[in-house]
Amino acid sequence: MTLTIEAAFNRAARSYDGLRRQLIPCFDDFYGAALDLVTEFAPPGARILDLGAGTGLLSALVAERRPDVRLVLTDLAEDMLERARERFAAHPVPVEFRVMNHLDLAEEGAYDVVMSALSIHHLEDEGKRAVYAAMARAVRPGGAVVNADQVAGDTAEMEARYWSHWHEAIQRAGLPVDEIAAAIERQTLDRRTPLAPQLDWLRRAGLEQVECRYKNVSFAVMAGLRK
Repeated sequence: MTLTIEAAFNRAARSYDGLRRQLIPCFDDFYGAALDLVTEFAPPGARILDLGAGTGLLSALVAERRPDVRLVLTDLAEDMLERARERFAAHPVPVEFRVMNHLDLAEEGAYDVVMSALSIHHLEDEGKRAVYAAMARAVRPGGAVVNADQVAGDTAEMEARYWSHWHEAIQRAGLPVDEIAAAIERQTLDRRTPLAPQLDWLRRAGLEQVECRYKNVSFAVMAGLRK
């Protein structure tokens, strides 16, 4: 049976959060850079969309720093969103949950920030371009788009080094063999793209001041503001 993104992440939902720090060698700096960008550009009472929110990890970090915000969390995997519901069950921040494909995002000017973490890299390049355009349309003028994601190396040799770096890091972290195997299996669903074209797609989507705020091997945080 062919593994699908929805099935893979529904299956991983229960253990997903507990393994984040081991599976992301630069966890604190990576999420910290995304969090800094989101909170920098979110005005008081901001409405924020978390696209591909999974268990709501990034949204929870935002809500902890900025309890005045309103959140909308979407994900294709319903079991992942169920974990997000549990996470926010006792949280005072208003949160809406939607089971939704990224490509179904059609709102215009509805959010102050549209953010995503470790999700868009599952799309083919055509899908990434379409989602970036939809994210740019979904924010208000002056609003921010933030994508904390994995990127490919510029060459096959660089990509091989990226893979080796990650694999060696998670082995040093002491992950159980079965969890390493499951993470590698999920990576068969990845469609990683180098950083430079993605920054260009964000500009073409109508964003300005596009930047890569953070990069550590394959982990990068990209952002831009709607004109």
